[in-house]
Amino acid sequence: MLRSCSNSLEIADPNCNTAEMNWENLKYLLALHRTGSLSAAAKRMSVDATTVSRRLTALQDEVGACLLEKAADGSVELTSAGVKAAEHAERAEASISGLTEELSGARLIEEGSVRISSVPFMINRILMPHLKHFTELHPGIELHLASEVRNVSLTKRETDMALRLGRPREGGHNVKAKRIAVLKHAVYASASNQDQNLPWITYHESTEFLPQARWMAANVPAGERQVSNIRPSDLEGVTEAVAAGLGKSVLPIVLAEGDSRLRRLSRPNPDLLREVWLLQHADQIALARMLAVSRWLENLFSAGTAERGC
Repeated sequence: MLRSCSNSLEIADPNCNTAEMNWENLKYLLALHRTGSLSAAAKRMSVDATTVSRRLTALQDEVGACLLEKAADGSVELTSAGVKAAEHAERAEASISGLTEELSGARLIEEGSVRISSVPFMINRILMPHLKHFTELHPGIELHLASEVRNVSLTKRETDMALRLGRPREGGHNVKAKRIAVLKHAVYASASNQDQNLPWITYHESTEFLPQARWMAANVPAGERQVSNIRPSDLEGVTEAVAAGLGKSVLPIVLAEGDSRLRRLSRPNPDLLREVWLLQHADQIALARMLAVSRWLENLFSAGTAERGC
């Protein structure tokens, strides 16, 4: 049974010898810190919740302090001491990982897996067409591509790299961010539909916050406010709707110019720019496999913006 505390810090054993702290138990504290619940931590560690509880109870006995407390809804949360312990464990994890990389020679060898996370259109429409060439040049690197609308957390080690549309606001000194492109936009319609009075395809109400959706709402002249009754929830959906001849919309040039199904309209000309940022763990930047992937991404976007006016 997991033992938790009602206050933020409770000494379990003043004579506890913290030098005997078990690193394996700390991994379970990190899992809880990163996932937010016992069940999610158990899933991440590939064990059952009982094992997580047992490990965390053992850790509290080792450190002699209460690291967990029950919230009003019955869930388990980290105390202030627990948060500090998790932060120290993260730094220790990074040091151990770095030592392992050094001893194995991985800092010099382009081998191993690299997890990249970004929105679907970035993964599917920009990265995917160029992956064959990358894998031929770097056969020892295995790329894990996560297409997700949400911003996965680097600080929680959910990914190794992330491509973000817009300046990031996370990570501090543990995450390095670099702007690698600025995407320009234009209005596109289907190449097979020459109708000059196409309706505007905008976004589902849940994603009306997107810059291109806001631009259409603010800049389309009153006489052209005919809006399609098709409202996709992401950029890929909008692109497919335009290609299918359902209307016109604002799309990134780097995406649309490579799609033969689309034609670029001469007006209006959106003054819409979106920055592309590459985020990485500060302690992994020098690894050979990370360097190979980051250079590939930078060159890919550099070539794309040069060729397509983005």
